[in-house]
Amino acid sequence: MDNIRDKIRSANRRDQVSTCEALSKIWLAKNPDDIWVVQMLAESLYQMARYDESLQMYNEALVRFPDHRWGIYNQIGHLYRYRGELDQAALWYEKAIEEDPDEASSYIFLGASKARQGKLVEAEAIHRRATTCANGLIEEAFHNLGLVLRGQMRLLEAADCFRRAIEIDPEYDAAIEALEDVVHGQKATEEQQG
Repeated sequence: MDNIRDKIRSANRRDQVSTCEALSKIWLAKNPDDIWVVQMLAESLYQMARYDESLQMYNEALVRFPDHRWGIYNQIGHLYRYRGELDQAALWYEKAIEEDPDEASSYIFLGASKARQGKLVEAEAIHRRATTCANGLIEEAFHNLGLVLRGQMRLLEAADCFRRAIEIDPEYDAAIEALEDVVHGQKATEEQQG
């Protein structure tokens, strides 16, 4: 039976949402308190544009699993981001931050939502806060801060952020590529001015 959980994980990774839905329902029939699978099912539903069903599942999960509010709030934020409602997504990421203010992920999600809206100064402040968290993917916080600084054409500062991300995770390909980009961009700018 545990093999079904592995298949759910595999289907989710490959964006096979109908398979994920079917397997999740089979698993949850016998394991209704598996919060991870509940969230996988809700995610599959919103990826099939079944937003109301997904929100109902998340709302029920908030009642049934009060110790998992942080993760559920982030998932609801993802639903709204997926739906293109970035302001609504931000509200849920803020709730997650209130739930666990020292975990970087919610700040990263919130900062990314602000950046998508072109609110680069707000996104910068949020990502800077994420870099000070004790828990979470701090390398991703530095990477995202670098992206926002790059968007503001603050290339030297962005390069420093990408270097910090690479110090934490030397195989962080996106940060390595971004660093290469801002280094070349800075050189091109200097040549043009020189």
